[in-house]
Amino acid sequence: MSVEFGPPAEGIRPRAVAVRGGQALLALLSALVAAWTVTPAFRAAASALGAADGSAAMAVAATVGQYVGFAVAAVLFVVYAGDRDLLRARVPTRREAALAVAGSVGLIVAGYAIIAAFAAVGITPSTNRALRNPPPYFLAMIPLSFLAVAVGEELVFRGVVQGELRRALGPAGAVAVASLLFGAIHFGAGAGTTEQQLVYVVIATVLGAVLGVLYEYTENLVVPVVVHGAYNAVQFAVQYASATGLA
Repeated sequence: MSVEFGPPAEGIRPRAVAVRGGQALLALLSALVAAWTVTPAFRAAASALGAADGSAAMAVAATVGQYVGFAVAAVLFVVYAGDRDLLRARVPTRREAALAVAGSVGLIVAGYAIIAAFAAVGITPSTNRALRNPPPYFLAMIPLSFLAVAVGEELVFRGVVQGELRRALGPAGAVAVASLLFGAIHFGAGAGTTEQQLVYVVIATVLGAVLGVLYEYTENLVVPVVVHGAYNAVQFAVQYASATGLA
């Protein structure tokens, strides 16, 4: 496992920052375009199978389509660039599996701690728009948090974006910038005032930084995928329990 978080041996060079930063932004833009392109196809397929607009099934199809688009874009970017080292993934070792479990618990606790800290000063984060869906959506998204959401976002942000930035900024700089980008795209995902949306961005940025550090430490994309999936799955499980009266 790598614990080296300093800048590149040759130092931070402006040209490398411009090139790698541009490629990282291109990869992110490609992922967003792919999501916008693929999602309607998934919605159309769900409609053909009888899912109605506004139903949980339609919402699930749209969500899966979005993250399939992310994953496809990331893989195509890596293949086109001929740089498969960007996506470093393998079956976790026992140590990595233990770290994934510990990271999942830590990330969940950290998420609630951040929310509580903001609440203590009278500030609440915006509510994710996905939480406006019917309860069956939350139940379906528990496994799909691992199989679709976490895979798509981690391939893009920790795999390609952080991987490109690492070449120019080193691991620490790459984690910082990738986490800021990760947080920024969550601005529109939250429903609420601008202040609440900014709080949501801060939370996503901090969580993204934890995932980024885990990736750099283990050099295994599977670890942040599992931790990310666990964090989201718990949110959906809590929301399902609340919406159905189980909690």
